[in-house]
Amino acid sequence: MDRSQIIAIPTAHRPELLALALEKLSAARNRPEVHIYADSVPESRLQEIEIVRDLYLPEAFLFRAQPHVKAPSGCWNILNAIKSAAQFADDVYLVEEDVLVYPYFFEWHQSQTAPVSCGRKIPRYDLYTNPGTCFRRPLIDALLPHICDEYFRNTNSYCAGNFKDQFISTLDDGLIRRVIHQNSFEWVFPPSPVCAHVGFRAYGRTHLYQVSHLPILERIERAREIIGNPNNTEVGDRYTTDWEAYRPLQ
Repeated sequence: MDRSQIIAIPTAHRPELLALALEKLSAARNRPEVHIYADSVPESRLQEIEIVRDLYLPEAFLFRAQPHVKAPSGCWNILNAIKSAAQFADDVYLVEEDVLVYPYFFEWHQSQTAPVSCGRKIPRYDLYTNPGTCFRRPLIDALLPHICDEYFRNTNSYCAGNFKDQFISTLDDGLIRRVIHQNSFEWVFPPSPVCAHVGFRAYGRTHLYQVSHLPILERIERAREIIGNPNNTEVGDRYTTDWEAYRPLQ
């Protein structure tokens, strides 16, 4: 296995989605070593993550974060997954728990040389985006100094004080965009997506999403059912802003 590349998978409270992400990674060609980075989660959640890893990609390495400074959303774990993986490899793939890669995902990224290549493009915007990204050493080295407690304690003031470019988001993707622009790095997109972002909003708020009471294996199949039917009338456009159908070309 090529250890010059590492896949970093930050995860926390959606092991059922992690299961589907690992399932697709297991079938992808040219797959590098996989590191799963569980955030600071309860023991019961860690056990579910271990079950998912053992079922769908048992050769993956699993790391668990210790208690840390609080930061919005999954910002701390996403950025520290990149930081940790960068200790082992020059190229780091960021595949979050709600990203499904296509079989040719790695082949496309491995054909690129830009400091960062993105697995899909945000509809209507020509901006860097997290899901299914590959970071190379120039970008990683420029990003690492900013992955610090000062940033996590107040992402807004940190970005305002350290960057001229003021994008809307100051979270993980916004920080990375600022580093890209500050260093005039090139970023590239594939002609067609090489992965799908299947995150969705209102998790646990409507009947369709109320799965937390189910055992992990049942939650996995429920997640598979939800993702397989993005046009469900109970969902509607309100909850599917970040939800893309899984449609590989081959």
